Amino acid sequence: MSFTVPKIAAIAPTWLSSSESAILSSEDVHLWLMNVESCAESLLLFEQILSPDEHARAAKFRQEGDRTRFIICRGTLRYLLSRYTGLSPAAIRFSYDSYGKPVFAPPSSETPPLQFNLSHAGGLVLYAFTLTHPIGVDLEQHRPLEVSALARTFFSEGERAFLSKFSTAEQLAQFFQLWTCKEAYLKAIGLGLSGLEQAEMAIAPNGSIRVPVFTDASSSDSHWQIEPMSLGNHFSSAFAVNKPAFNLYCYRLYAVQDLIQLISPSPTDC
Repeated sequence: MSFTVPKIAAIAPTWLSSSESAILSSEDVHLWLMNVESCAESLLLFEQILSPDEHARAAKFRQEGDRTRFIICRGTLRYLLSRYTGLSPAAIRFSYDSYGKPVFAPPSSETPPLQFNLSHAGGLVLYAFTLTHPIGVDLEQHRPLEVSALARTFFSEGERAFLSKFSTAEQLAQFFQLWTCKEAYLKAIGLGLSGLEQAEMAIAPNGSIRVPVFTDASSSDSHWQIEPMSLGNHFSSAFAVNKPAFNLYCYRLYAVQDLIQLISPSPTDC
């Protein structure tokens, strides 16, 4: 009798047009996917709305491609936050945690308590938004790696045992899917890669991911959910949100014009 090794159950998102309603409620998780190159010709538009500290950060990149990617990713983030808050993209302000993670700094108590996170890889950038509930997201492009060596450094014994059951090709895909789950969770709780080897993921027989318990963020009164996603074309991603149930809406941005249209509704519609 042969047995099938359960793979991580990754959802394939249904992408909605950015022109469709994107009203964020307390029961929702919104994801936005964009190809950075599709907005490269409008670099000046993004540069005009960045803050002085963002310009300073952009100037530190040695490679022009990295500098361009940062400006486009941060400019797009400002447009998306503008859509949810009614503020102009240039008026968005950020604070930063001890790991350098940007946090939306609302100008008043009447501004929606937005939580967000972003990740980019291989020319794509993925954004995640919720109201109030912490969220983290990670995106990885599949590429040749020494899976065994990395797993020995960053993965638990149980995770390594899980990966060892697959062929070489399948092992690489499952490695990236597991990695994105771990990193999305760590980004959500504010630890980043510093806790990667501690955040052990348990894969259930149906392929679902169980949240680790190793920090106060995973206490009995928390409700962490981890959702692995497959974006096709050799990309893996995942998001983690501290909410027992939610409605997921996924949007795709194809051009700068999509961003400009996002802020055309009045703030009362947001």
